[in-house]
Amino acid sequence: MPVKKVYVNDILIGQASTWAEVYRLLGTLGVHFMGRPGAAEGPSAFYLSGAVSRPVEQLVRSADETA
Repeated sequence: MPVKKVYVNDILIGQASTWAEVYRLLGTLGVHFMGRPGAAEGPSAFYLSGAVSRPVEQLVRSADETA
């Protein structure tokens, strides 16, 4: 399976091959949606949108710091 980029509210947060990996990535980064997110899969990326429990920019920064 091809590796695709994962975007939350138009911000790149990582990569995954399947929706299961997307949800695992969200859990690892501590991304929690308030309500049900909008979700779509394109040929090269997974897209999720919705209200998150903390700003995605902070999540990306904290992921960069741990990498």
